[in-house]
Amino acid sequence: METPEHGGTTALHGATAPEPAATGRRPGGLALAIGLGAVGGLAGLDYLTGSEISFSIFYLAPIALLTWEAGRGRGLVLSVVAAFVWGIVDVAGGSRYSHPLVPVWNSLVRLGFFSITVWLIAHARHAHAEARTLARQDALTGVANGLAFRELLDREIARLGRTASPLTLAYVDLDRFKHVNDTLGHAAGDDLLRAIGGRLAAVVRSNDAVARLGGDEFAILLPDTDLTAASKVLDRLRSGIQGAIDRVEGMPEGVGATIGAVVFVQPPSSVDEALHAADQRMYEGKRAGRGHVLVGRWPAA
Repeated sequence: METPEHGGTTALHGATAPEPAATGRRPGGLALAIGLGAVGGLAGLDYLTGSEISFSIFYLAPIALLTWEAGRGRGLVLSVVAAFVWGIVDVAGGSRYSHPLVPVWNSLVRLGFFSITVWLIAHARHAHAEARTLARQDALTGVANGLAFRELLDREIARLGRTASPLTLAYVDLDRFKHVNDTLGHAAGDDLLRAIGGRLAAVVRSNDAVARLGGDEFAILLPDTDLTAASKVLDRLRSGIQGAIDRVEGMPEGVGATIGAVVFVQPPSSVDEALHAADQRMYEGKRAGRGHVLVGRWPAA
């Protein structure tokens, strides 16, 4: 794998732009400790109120919250503890049974009930996380989509205002891509877009971002990258794209990529202004004959 020769690190997410702050969960150990404390408190109240008043639904609350926050494993641990404690409280509270194994059976039934609840909540949490990821990911190429990229760019513009560290935004447009669809078919065109998205994602740093903005247009965000480094990196990326194109059998002549980029040393007024500046630079490259990398500076020196 190639590694771009440009330095610096930021909190920006990688090429597939997973959603920020990952899951927002508390540390698992702390969450489990809180859950155990809640179960202990409920057990105390359960014992003081006697066997006539049921507290079963209240035991579910810490189990459900822990599962959502810290995952299925810790949810199951708390389920075992809650079922065991509930059984002890029932016996200690004066409940009478026809057989000494009845409280054991009841505890196992409660454990089963808790475990099913844990499984359902963990499944819902996983589905929720997947849906959020897909909402920020381009379905065809697997890189970030336009929405995710705009959010990342907005944060980097704000960071540029605080740190004055250069930020490079590049706009990639494929040349004569329509001829690929017309000549080889849309399936081949989709395969080419996937290959290019994968190529771009493979050669950028983990704190850079690659996105497909739509059609045959991609965007690349390179934090902490000045004019000299940006020119080298983007020329390498363009060569990589051309290599992916040339490997396709029967590729029409003239298919390639034009990259327009802007190195921001001062923050633009908005995300739209930043994208427009990079887009204009890309069109200047198109007018110069396609297949070029054109890098400018913001504001112009």
